[in-house]
Amino acid sequence: MTKHLRGAFAALLFLSLPAFAQKIPDSTAVLRVPRLAVQPHLQDIIPAGAAGMERVTDMRQNTPKDGEPATLNTAVYLGYDDVNLYVAFICQDEPDKVRARVTRREDIFGDEGVQIFLDTFHDKQRAYVFAANPFGVQLDGITTEGQGYDFNFDTLWYSEGRITKDGFAVLMTIPFKSIRFAPGPTQRWGVSLSRIIPRKNEFVYWPWITDRVAGFVPQFATLEIDDTISPGRNYQFIPYSVLTHSRLLEPGGPGTVRPAGYTNTTPGRVGLDGKFVLRESLAADVTVNPDFSEVESDEPQVIVNQRFEVLFPEKRPFFLENAGFFQTPMSLFFSRRIADPRIGARMTGRVGRWALGGLAIDDREGGLGLPVEHPEFGQRANIGVARLQRDFGQQSNAGFLLTSKDIGGVSNRTAAVDSRIRIGENWTATGQIGKSWNRGGLFGDVDGSMGYLDVGRAGKVFNYEGQYRDISRNFISELGFIPRTDIRQTEHTASLKRWSEGTKLFSWGPSVTGLATWDHGGELQDWLGSASMNWNWVGGTSLTLTTEQSYELFAGLDFRKHLETVAARTEWWKWLTASLSYSQGSAVNYFPGAGLDPFLGDRKLIQVGFTLSPFSRLRIDETLIYDDLYTRGSVGSVGDGSLVFRNPISRTKINMQFSRYLALRLIVDTHAITPDESLVALPRTKHVTGDVLFSYVLNPGTVLYLGYSDNYDNVALLSGPPSQVVATQSALNPTARQYFMKVSYLLRF
Repeated sequence: MTKHLRGAFAALLFLSLPAFAQKIPDSTAVLRVPRLAVQPHLQDIIPAGAAGMERVTDMRQNTPKDGEPATLNTAVYLGYDDVNLYVAFICQDEPDKVRARVTRREDIFGDEGVQIFLDTFHDKQRAYVFAANPFGVQLDGITTEGQGYDFNFDTLWYSEGRITKDGFAVLMTIPFKSIRFAPGPTQRWGVSLSRIIPRKNEFVYWPWITDRVAGFVPQFATLEIDDTISPGRNYQFIPYSVLTHSRLLEPGGPGTVRPAGYTNTTPGRVGLDGKFVLRESLAADVTVNPDFSEVESDEPQVIVNQRFEVLFPEKRPFFLENAGFFQTPMSLFFSRRIADPRIGARMTGRVGRWALGGLAIDDREGGLGLPVEHPEFGQRANIGVARLQRDFGQQSNAGFLLTSKDIGGVSNRTAAVDSRIRIGENWTATGQIGKSWNRGGLFGDVDGSMGYLDVGRAGKVFNYEGQYRDISRNFISELGFIPRTDIRQTEHTASLKRWSEGTKLFSWGPSVTGLATWDHGGELQDWLGSASMNWNWVGGTSLTLTTEQSYELFAGLDFRKHLETVAARTEWWKWLTASLSYSQGSAVNYFPGAGLDPFLGDRKLIQVGFTLSPFSRLRIDETLIYDDLYTRGSVGSVGDGSLVFRNPISRTKINMQFSRYLALRLIVDTHAITPDESLVALPRTKHVTGDVLFSYVLNPGTVLYLGYSDNYDNVALLSGPPSQVVATQSALNPTARQYFMKVSYLLRF
């Protein structure tokens, strides 16, 4: 395998050498935006363009044919007045081939789309992105060098779109008060304009942006507004109210307040979120009884028989906005560690080349993670996070992070410094060192340290990333996501990609990964080596083959494992997106049954997903996962090939969008574990959840939700005495039923 991969790497490198000599784009273009006397309207722009607006037409491909002209013409018109920036896209296409749906805000991935990127501080580090599909459905976010996209950013702006006889047209109206920039007699921002054509896998930009060099924002052109403009005063208040009625099955048992049985509750909650923009570039957010209700549930993933904690991303609105200000190379602040805040405050923004963020939270349930017998159990936690970062050069920065959590006499602190440095056109280096101090609680009085180093090369043909992590046994970050300590780990990944001309197969190439982990005593804990081959065709179609060999030391036992995977995906048809992944190999049973040691079994993992869009307002998403483990040889009294456990997971999601703002959604989730309890210490479970949501979302702050959810589990309530909840083999009974209404309204001054 190694010999063949070395040959493939050499061959692809030789074939790709001409690409390195091609011209790199020039980012010195200047776009001067004129002042408009009259506000533009889409119906006036469609027939003959926009008089008095600056026109841009020369878009070039980033993918698949880097630097070549776009295959479909696009004209972009820009102008401004006292309060708004206007951007109109006129896109050529065959109307029946345009991929677009009337869908909820920010759910436009896979659709045709147009985008404008604005680096309003012209620091070549980060930029706003405003995107819309042909029906005008919006997506906004922030892209940051070294971090990627953060689509959790939401702001108020306006868009309209229409499919025409020659393609489609979109008009964006972006209020200056919805973005931040430094005041002055003139404005010089970084700017890029983009169009996405999914069926061709075509991403086109003005100015030309290439992957041959590291960095996206530094390649922007310059947008000039030769006038004094200001975001002005921007004060926002979002009062909200949530009313629920719930019927819950209480398990009862020793030490509980209520006996087993059903209880009915009708809790209500009201609160207020406020935002104040200071000095045009700093924003202070305050919240009283904050809105942490979630209407988006976690996507299904395998969590059974996992040795380390599985990451579920944050979905609560307050923590999502400007989350990038608190992001560092190692995740030392993971907001999902905060359970139920009572009040909170946050400040984020930029002053010159400094970026700063501060967060303070009073968490009602911060003490629930302590042992029940601990005197601070159930007490409130005071939480603070501070972040400071200084940009220098292009794509380089240095920063500092401090986190703190206090529950009475129990405390946890972490402090870390980090830096990201660009080295030449293609290489970057990122590093971080940190220390933790823990007093009391589960871990006692211990101090720990961590270190991280990442060196990477980004290019069109050859990519490489090497990482090193050093985390001491006593490094405790209660507000972070550090699932594994006492490690010294190195990981390296390299890939080559060949770009084809004039064929539907536009790229292909191999990649290899190697990883090894030792503890601080020098004992090898695990290693992994994998090789894969990837092919990409137009129409969003891809195929990846992967083989993996690995070793793991667990519970004092040595395990040698392997895994082979084939994964395919396609968006070839306008109405269908489909994906399939099949893995077969070996895996460790980390939770063996009574009297057994952990053992190696045969694993089969199947993941299937598809999205149907029979017409523009209906979307059906289906996810199916089957994770099976079988014995390899005899284990205890069980023979070879016997089922250890089966973990089927499914999600059906149906969304009917009546308009851009009004929708009805249905989700049905199922999760089951069928174990042989003599082989694995897992209970037999079956869980079904139904969720219906009616939503009206006028903008990110003005919403109305009406919802109903119902949970069923394989349990039964025995009347007793005493009453008790017991597990059943398969029969399902209701365990939680809830009706809820949430309403909020954006007040902006």
